[in-house]
Amino acid sequence: MFSRKADGPLSVQIPSSAEDRPSWSRVGVIAAVGFLVGVAWPKLAGVRMGPSLPESASSVASSAPGAPAPAEAPTGAAGPGPSPSPTVPAVAATPVGGASVPAPSAAALPVSVSVGHGVVFACKSSDGDAMKGGDCGSLPGLDGIVMPRLRKLAECPDAAAASGKLHLVVHVDFPRGGLRVDLGRGHAVSAPEALLACAKEDMKDTAVTGVQHDNPRYSVAYSVTFAGGAPAPAAGVEGASPAASHAPSAGDGSSAQIVWEVAIIRDAPKTGKVVARLQRGTEIHLGAPKDGWYPVKFGDGFASDGFVYRGAIGR
Repeated sequence: MFSRKADGPLSVQIPSSAEDRPSWSRVGVIAAVGFLVGVAWPKLAGVRMGPSLPESASSVASSAPGAPAPAEAPTGAAGPGPSPSPTVPAVAATPVGGASVPAPSAAALPVSVSVGHGVVFACKSSDGDAMKGGDCGSLPGLDGIVMPRLRKLAECPDAAAASGKLHLVVHVDFPRGGLRVDLGRGHAVSAPEALLACAKEDMKDTAVTGVQHDNPRYSVAYSVTFAGGAPAPAAGVEGASPAASHAPSAGDGSSAQIVWEVAIIRDAPKTGKVVARLQRGTEIHLGAPKDGWYPVKFGDGFASDGFVYRGAIGR
């Protein structure tokens, strides 16, 4: 039989304010131990606790096309930290994103000149009757003579400051076999008289023999557009100078391009059978001319033969 011990009196101890304060020395020790365990020890042991950002040098090197791969760290390295790499200077010299070094810009002409096709607006018959517009008919072949010479206005000293349109009138006198140039109406360029002087010089002693016509005298309007500081046009593009558009006229085996809208190719000069019609810009190979007609090779592989009138290639 168990005996029950009587309970003693309950006592409560209340700590003083000094005893109730935390021990800062213990807190410091606990914080230092936690830092060593949670932060310092993984770094010293080489353990990565999470994903790391890519290094700037290696990232640029891997993203640049054609750049050599960064050198790998030697086996047994203490950690993944960046190491000096001989590829860094190459990365700095290689354009990021594959951009190439810009090539030097093409040489610019003082002015770019484009010439519109001639429009016959007046003529005189052999009886001296004056006619207008459509009653005069057309002048096939005249553009091939006049337009290349008007493009030479790009070389005129006053063309460097020109911008806009210049209207010229070319008077064709077949009995005399020559051309005369005057100013038209409505100019948008400065110093049109100086440009006219250059045009007259370029047209001087120009022959019109071989141009088909129904009347002895014509007046034909041409518009010349100036665009200052434009780069030189590519060969065959409207506005290019004759030297850029066509190969030299002398000698066999030279090349040229059609300057008429449509050029007729015959199997013999003048009255030969029509064998082809070539569009503007078509490249052909030329032989030695005779009486204003060139033997040509055209088509795929320049395997077809024929004859073209010199005006169709601007000569």
